[in-house]
Amino acid sequence: MVLSSVSVRVVLGVLLAFYAVGTMASWSTDSPYINAPSDGKLIEKLHNHRAAFERLRQMVTEDLKAKSYFSDSDLDGKLPESRKQEYRSLLSEIQPGLIVTVDYDKAVRFIFASGGASAIGPGWLKAIQFTSDEGKQKGTKLQNLDNPNTLPVGVYFKEIEPNWCVLYQRTD
Repeated sequence: MVLSSVSVRVVLGVLLAFYAVGTMASWSTDSPYINAPSDGKLIEKLHNHRAAFERLRQMVTEDLKAKSYFSDSDLDGKLPESRKQEYRSLLSEIQPGLIVTVDYDKAVRFIFASGGASAIGPGWLKAIQFTSDEGKQKGTKLQNLDNPNTLPVGVYFKEIEPNWCVLYQRTD
């Protein structure tokens, strides 16, 4: 059976339409607007798990020489097993999959959502951040970070209380 050129065009058109819809769907699933938790949810999380945040902050600062990135699936092999278990327990208490980083100025970031970050592409993250008394929160202070799609590339924060803020960062 020989396919007519009209049939081939229809089949190719349908395949192209499926490809376009799939591509758009994958882009939308990485949208900061869809994936980022609200400011209110992050503030509530800090208040409900304050002791765990404080203990994690203390631990990552102490273990900074060993590593600057901590998650339940990526803990430094040099840490004693009891220390790793404490990390796992605290991280899962706050939120499974939570990532904690320590910046060059010793700001501690608790990353709740991120996307698109790669060595060659843009990325974003939404976090709670602790900045010590010696450090100063970097970025633009805003009252609301709940509409990240409206923000250009940059670092933005909403103060929760002294030293603590909700942070949104978009890179290009």
